[in-house]
Amino acid sequence: MECRLCLGLTPAESSISIFGDPHPERLQQYIRTCCQIQVKRSDGLPDTVCLSCKTNLELLISFRKACFRSNEKSQRRLDDCLKIKTEEVFLEDVIWDDEPSLPTIHRKNSEICLKPFPNKSELVLHKRSHTGEYLFKCDICLKSFVRRSTLVRHLKTHTGEKPYKCEICLKSFSDQSNLKQHKKLHAGIKPHKCDICLKSFVQKTTLVIHLETHTGEKPYKCEICLKPFTQKSGLEKHKTLHAGILHKCDICLKSFVRKSTLVRHLKNHSGEKPYKCEICLKSFSQKSNLKQHKKLHAGIKPHKCNVCSKSFSKKSYLKVHKKNAFWNKTT
Repeated sequence: MECRLCLGLTPAESSISIFGDPHPERLQQYIRTCCQIQVKRSDGLPDTVCLSCKTNLELLISFRKACFRSNEKSQRRLDDCLKIKTEEVFLEDVIWDDEPSLPTIHRKNSEICLKPFPNKSELVLHKRSHTGEYLFKCDICLKSFVRRSTLVRHLKTHTGEKPYKCEICLKSFSDQSNLKQHKKLHAGIKPHKCDICLKSFVQKTTLVIHLETHTGEKPYKCEICLKPFTQKSGLEKHKTLHAGILHKCDICLKSFVRKSTLVRHLKNHSGEKPYKCEICLKSFSQKSNLKQHKKLHAGIKPHKCNVCSKSFSKKSYLKVHKKNAFWNKTT
């Protein structure tokens, strides 16, 4: 039998089936958590794991749990020394006590990813994300969700309802939490910083996505053209190309893969130019165009011609320059 993880050949008695194990969901979750590998029956790959790899998975999960517990206990000791969070210090012995005399206290940490939760109900909901149990399905796009509240927020993307409006730039949002995150942009609050390039972000999820640009890891692969992606959302948007799902402009009938690109395109028809340069007061329909324009005032010209070493602020200017040089040379 060939092992799914190490590809080693082992006899049947030294292997265990991923889907036939007494607790198959647990083994699949361990593989997903430790190896970032999604195991499916229909993927055509080996469906067995050797006992050596299974032991290593269990040791790694145990090690992660031990590290998490040690870190949490250290934090509680620090709080005790500083006389902060006295209630949490009081609960330390209760949470870590293994005595059966306290049945009402629950360890509110996920056994798979070790993420902590304030109560048991939140933990139960979180576990569904590991088991793939999505109970609430959208009737329009068939996308599934763990929580009903998440489905309710998702449905607003189909109805176009955006009741929450920013008082500064008048931009509207379908969810109040998105509006709160947006307001941090105006306030300049970016609490999440990258330890590698020191770039700051408003949302933690954006930082997580950014960190993958440093590692170069692309775990999500298209099943049709095998193109890899760093994020699952990027893969889902890419799949619309193969499915032929496009967003069409009602004015010029031009089609786009992404809805956000269509929204930017519509500003060209409406004449809306909300982004203004503070120096020369010139307005632009796209924020990216304003950034390019500011490089003119700053004298930044990052695009250089390999032939004559002439620099340009835009890549498009460089392309035009090369074409002109080519035709001048041929004529």
